[in-house]
Amino acid sequence: MMNATDWLIAFIPIFSFGILPVVATRIEGKPIEQSMGVALGSVIFALIFFFFRRPELDASIFIISFLSGLCWAVGSLGQFAAIRYLGVSKSIPILNGGQIVTTSLLGILLGEWATTTSRAYGFAALILIIGGIVLTSYKEEKAGEKTEWRKGLLINLMAILGYTAYIGILKYFQIDGWSTILPQSFGQVAGVVLIGLLFYKSFPMTRMAGKNSIGGLIWAVGNIALLISQLKLGLAVAYPVSQAAIVVAVLGGVFINKEHKNRKEWMAAVAGMAVIMAGLYLIYLSSVC
Repeated sequence: MMNATDWLIAFIPIFSFGILPVVATRIEGKPIEQSMGVALGSVIFALIFFFFRRPELDASIFIISFLSGLCWAVGSLGQFAAIRYLGVSKSIPILNGGQIVTTSLLGILLGEWATTTSRAYGFAALILIIGGIVLTSYKEEKAGEKTEWRKGLLINLMAILGYTAYIGILKYFQIDGWSTILPQSFGQVAGVVLIGLLFYKSFPMTRMAGKNSIGGLIWAVGNIALLISQLKLGLAVAYPVSQAAIVVAVLGGVFINKEHKNRKEWMAAVAGMAVIMAGLYLIYLSSVC
């Protein structure tokens, strides 16, 4: 039975995942260093937690959670790389929208949204949330800006699949979020290091990566909340809710990082936020039908 606490936990990733890019932008660093920082922060969070609480952890949980961390590394590096080719305003809607679609379809395959009414509410919510993301992240293109669509779309597809697998594999095997976080964090670090050595020809454990571990601690709080809520509310509900983080990211970018928005961009952002809120309400209705 879903209760108010389950929904409060589901909303934590909105703030954690939303403020993360704002913090990462303030700290700066290369994409590989930012991903490494998040991975390091995850390890620190997991080790502190593990010191106070010893969750169930056997060989199968360790291996599956480690694989989840590897998949996250693919998604994280793909996210940063796609922004390089498409820019934030084009890349983020594609990435977030793609994740919402793939995780929701996976959730349905695993038995969620079992009734016709819940599917109707659910699919309507997905349309609204994706549309809201597009509006919220709208930015007028400046003269001379170059968009490399082919590379950007391929890398975004890789990121979408990586992020979907990172959460989907845990849902499929019904692994408790508390048992997941330590081996998953090891997989995150291993994945980023491996990608760094193979594709960036460098070892990503740098001083700047250490600074970005602050963002990793913030991400880790949202991650454990997402892992708990997807077991309580279902993957098709919890993951789309977490993608409303773009609202926090946009507001943080404007008010903390002093990013400029013109009148047209502000109108699109406000409309997008309202549409996302409507979508979240329909997600709630889909969960109680």
